[in-house]
Amino acid sequence: MNPVEGLNKAVSIFGTEAALAAAIGFTAPAIRRARMTGRPTAEMSCCIEYATRGRVKRACLRPDIFSPRAQLIDNSWNRKRFRDGPPA
Repeated sequence: MNPVEGLNKAVSIFGTEAALAAAIGFTAPAIRRARMTGRPTAEMSCCIEYATRGRVKRACLRPDIFSPRAQLIDNSWNRKRFRDGPPA
């Protein structure tokens, strides 16, 4: 499922863009813009996953940020950066 299909599925779960927007705390134009560009914000992706109870995954909406490969790269970068632990 690509991001546009994921957004369309989320809208269909709630019925309208306005209902989805109200459920996740965004505006209907923000939802429409995300559907047109196929690129919701990371915050919107997390909110959609929570509001749909996991039926639409954040990794589906933003694979560049939340995919297992992206997480692996991020974790390895953090391990190198914070070898002595996170900054205090």
